[in-house]
Amino acid sequence: MKRNCWMIALLAVVVLLGTVCDVQGQSFTQWAIAASASSEYGSGDWSAKQMLGQPDVYPGYGDNGRAWAPAAQNGGLQWVELRFAEAVYVESVEIYETFNPGAIVKVELVDTTGRWHLIWEGKGGRPAVTDARVFSVKNDIVTIPCSVVKITLDTDSVGGWNEIDAVSITGSHNSPWPQSLGQFDMVIQWASRAKASSQYREDRWTPEHMTGPPDVYPKYGDYDQAWTAAYSNSGTEWVELFYDEAVFVQRIDVYETYNPGAIVKAELIDDAGRAHVVWEGRAQAAPQESRILYIENTKVDIPARHVRLELQTDQVPGFNEIDAVCLIGARILVQEPRARDPLELLASIILRLGRAVERGREERLADPSFLQELEDILGELSTISF
Repeated sequence: MKRNCWMIALLAVVVLLGTVCDVQGQSFTQWAIAASASSEYGSGDWSAKQMLGQPDVYPGYGDNGRAWAPAAQNGGLQWVELRFAEAVYVESVEIYETFNPGAIVKVELVDTTGRWHLIWEGKGGRPAVTDARVFSVKNDIVTIPCSVVKITLDTDSVGGWNEIDAVSITGSHNSPWPQSLGQFDMVIQWASRAKASSQYREDRWTPEHMTGPPDVYPKYGDYDQAWTAAYSNSGTEWVELFYDEAVFVQRIDVYETYNPGAIVKAELIDDAGRAHVVWEGRAQAAPQESRILYIENTKVDIPARHVRLELQTDQVPGFNEIDAVCLIGARILVQEPRARDPLELLASIILRLGRAVERGREERLADPSFLQELEDILGELSTISF
């Protein structure tokens, strides 16, 4: 009976350790505990502290003193800074905009050493639908723990008071990134050159309008600062984007700003001119709003600086417009460490415990009867067939 108790206790420890590790690796959401701003409309209502905690306006929409607003409407660049209780490996930032959304132009994370890291940048503009929204920014760039978010708004880009109700971050204590990947290995690039199978005009809606950061996003509509094909519903079209530095690509972000959903294939083209398919899908009309199509690369492990996108324009009615394409990658190839089999890991633990028992007996570090009990338990464990 005593042996069984020891064995159960030992297995419970192993299970408990596994459970704790699993919990530590899980993602969780935090709400801001401190906030400051470049300006605020009041010291109570519409102040920076109104962004603390969970939303108390969203999903409601309108001018509400329980959200932050800058001191003046249409007041140029403004910023807010939110601090969170725990530094985590941030996966996403969610910004609850509850009045005149769309003015956000930059989102940055601040790490525990005080360094700033840009994770998203665009141009402000009113979204297609004037409702409260959650503006979600995914982070696949910053690979170190952060506890502060800074958000910059161009309040001139969206008329009226631009109000934020709350901000949250989602992340985990354990890094989702391989340990060999350092922050400074990451490269974020916007296209420096572009071409396409066709273009609507020679001076507007050209491939060149896909170069550099977004000019239209997050606005939605037929804007001549984005590329579109010569004709709507014309069948297969393609665009190619060129970047300054070849990297091991981790993600391609495509900013679609009019009639999104026509993209069916993404390829990386290496410096030898060989094409490698990263992603294929089916054309399908998406909601009538601008979006970022995130294309993760899990297939191609060669450096590239050339992206090709294929569209089926006859599957999504109207002109399908692309504003910009961002290439995110690393200068070094990151090899994921091999995940150890749980049973292999358990066998290793049993072996180490056996050696510890031998050392305890040789160096008389514990009571002999206690060590014999442990040895008997290990013997029983080693006979179990999993």
